[in-house]
Amino acid sequence: MSRKINSELVSVSPKKMIFYAPYDRTQRRLISIMNPTANSLLYKIRSNAPWKYSASPNCGFIEPYGISEINVSLNYLDFHADQEYCHRFCVQCIPAPPIQQLQNQSILCIFKQTGRSMIHNVRVPVELQPEPIRIPQQELDTLLPYDVQKLLWNLRPLGSDYIDHLKQVTMLKSQKKRRGWARLLMTSLIIISTLTGAYLHRQQFKETLNLHLKMDNLQC
Repeated sequence: MSRKINSELVSVSPKKMIFYAPYDRTQRRLISIMNPTANSLLYKIRSNAPWKYSASPNCGFIEPYGISEINVSLNYLDFHADQEYCHRFCVQCIPAPPIQQLQNQSILCIFKQTGRSMIHNVRVPVELQPEPIRIPQQELDTLLPYDVQKLLWNLRPLGSDYIDHLKQVTMLKSQKKRRGWARLLMTSLIIISTLTGAYLHRQQFKETLNLHLKMDNLQC
């Protein structure tokens, strides 16, 4: 019965964490933990390569039907494409004890006092790609503003420099569009002002002509 409860205790995303070359800088990802139950949960994040990765926060409290996001950072890695890496994370969850116990003990201490059979474990393997992530330029050119925002949101867990690059590309495109609209607006204003001036000049000419005709009639 307890195993069945544990299998439905928590939902973790992503199922696999992917990092991309180059590895000479810090890369960041997100792990989302969703509590689908009506009870509060405690969680703890572990890694089999803690000297390469850091997780913040590494433990915490999740409200019923709530979501918690953990920032995972991969520090500088001397990556070799021909080497096999078996890095992984483990998300551990347990039902939260009464609030009085939480006030007197830390979450890590509560985990130490909890039997292994009561701890729900979800493994998140890590995949290290030897090549940078790429999106063809022609696909970027066809993206609408809504699609760009949607793409940025989907790439949010990557947290890498690529997202900044994508934002710069879209900003340049929007700036070009704004410049195009500015030129069109300026051209329209010039045309309107020219037509307005011609119209006023014509009206003034008509009024002068009518005045001369009236004077001629009076003289006659």
